Amino acid sequence: MRYRWLAALMVALSAAACSPAEAPPSPPANVEALPGAGAYDQRLDDVTQELRDALEARYGHLEVTAYKLPPPTAWPSLSTYYQSALSAWSAEPALPESIRAAKARAWAHRGTVFAVALIDKPIPGHEVDYKLLVTVTNRSP
Repeated sequence: MRYRWLAALMVALSAAACSPAEAPPSPPANVEALPGAGAYDQRLDDVTQELRDALEARYGHLEVTAYKLPPPTAWPSLSTYYQSALSAWSAEPALPESIRAAKARAWAHRGTVFAVALIDKPIPGHEVDYKLLVTVTNRSP
């Protein structure tokens, strides 16, 4: 009886340690989900591979989702949106902020990684009326 509180505390701490990680945030409201990689252009495939190269060895299989963004979307506003939504998460240094075709950022929290990349440069010789947002996480939806 006298150690019942200790047992209850141990159960509570175990449950907290094993609880699922916080879910990554939803994308901004002004996005349109795209079908799988390769559906739009090579830049999407290149960025997806670069995100995988930087993060998969440490975090395992990654789920990738791509979205179409309106042209005025800029990296500072997108980065600020995710930084405020992920304020309890730590920056993940394995992903550089500038990758081949995009600006990128990654965060980690309790074993979950979440990364975003903004592809904002059109393919040379092509005019594009949208930008691409790529999100990556090792957490299943």
